Amino acid sequence: MSIKRRVMDLIAKRDHSEKELKQKLSRVKKWDNEKARFSKERLYTDEEIKTVIEWARDNRWIQEGTYLSERWAESLNRKKKGIKYINAYLSQKGLPAIKKDEETEVDKAVYLLKRKICSKELEQAMKAKLTRFLMSRGLDSETIRKAFKQV
Repeated sequence: MSIKRRVMDLIAKRDHSEKELKQKLSRVKKWDNEKARFSKERLYTDEEIKTVIEWARDNRWIQEGTYLSERWAESLNRKKKGIKYINAYLSQKGLPAIKKDEETEVDKAVYLLKRKICSKELEQAMKAKLTRFLMSRGLDSETIRKAFKQV
C-alpha cells in the first residue's frame, strides 16, 4: 500500500493531527515474506513521511490544529471531562490547549455530583471520595468547591 493511500485511509476514518499521522506512519514495519512476519525495519522513511504530510496539508486533508482542538474538546465536554483532562489529551495529540470556561466546568461538576449523590447525605468520607472522583475526571479544586456549594 502506498504511503498516500495509507494517509487517506487513516484520515477517512477520523481526523488526525500531524503528530498522530507521523507516529502511525513511523510505526509501520516491512513484511518479511521469507520468515512470514514483520521485520524491525520501518516501511517509510522520515523524509517520505514529511513529504506525504505536506502533500496532505496542501490538499486540505489535514485540518488546522485549532479546529481539531475545538472538535475534540466538544466531544470530551459531552463526556463530562474536565479542562485538565481535555488539555492533557490535546497535548498528547500535538494540538493546542483550549481555554477554561468556568461556567461549563462548574455545570459538569454539579451534574457529576448529582449523579453520584442521588439522595444520600454528604458525610466527610463521602465528600472526600466524590472530590477524588471529580479530580480524576480532570476538574480543578476551585471548580469542585463551587460545585459542592451548588449541590
